Amino acid sequence: MDERKHQIAQRFNAAQDYDAAADIQYRCAELLAERIRKELALSHPSRILEFGCGTGFLTEQLSATFPDSPLIATDLAPGMIARAQERLTDRPVTFRIMDGEHPDVDGLFDLIASSLCFQWFENRPVALQRLCQKLAPGGSLMLTTLLPGSLGEWRSSCEQESAPCGVPHYADASTLQREWPSGGSGTWDVITLHDPVPNARVFLRKLRQIGASLPQSGSTPASLGGLRRAMRHFDRHHQTVTYRIGLGIFRKDTP
Repeated sequence: MDERKHQIAQRFNAAQDYDAAADIQYRCAELLAERIRKELALSHPSRILEFGCGTGFLTEQLSATFPDSPLIATDLAPGMIARAQERLTDRPVTFRIMDGEHPDVDGLFDLIASSLCFQWFENRPVALQRLCQKLAPGGSLMLTTLLPGSLGEWRSSCEQESAPCGVPHYADASTLQREWPSGGSGTWDVITLHDPVPNARVFLRKLRQIGASLPQSGSTPASLGGLRRAMRHFDRHHQTVTYRIGLGIFRKDTP
């Protein structure tokens, strides 16, 4: 595990209050689960792999929708795995620590799914190729990720006050579309969600609570004065934070 992946795992391991603050994460898991049910209404996946399972929002939905399908749920952070196991003690789910960018699992899967993990990947095209190699013929990869415009209110507040902003630069849907591997076809839908927040302090606290406060690689930390100016600007102009969500579906060709 490289240093940045180690930092990501540490942040999520420490996110003890994740479930209490992860409103958008829960809503995304519900949206993805609903889409999976719609897309696979006439089929029954014999094996399912989830990467970036977190505390089990999507895992719970997958295990309820496909109770007879073996499900392997994985995450980079052992602390997240432990919390997901606590959530799903009565479900026949196999949990493993795994970096979704390097899927080291045996066999093929009819469904590979993930909610709001893909934006942390360092080499998306290669990771997609590896994941799709784990799909059985006719299998589906279905995932959500963050797109440009996410957290835009905080980014604009930092820019207005000339304060460094650690919000990552997310790939747009057209870029993601070009990164699908050969051997199948994929599409991306765009969904906009809004998270009400009373002020910048609550917004930043929620980021820390869900372990998502790690700034983009190479960013310069804001000074205390710059941070305070950006927070005051946010409080004057915003009461919600926007999340632009990409929902991707890739289907592997059949022979």
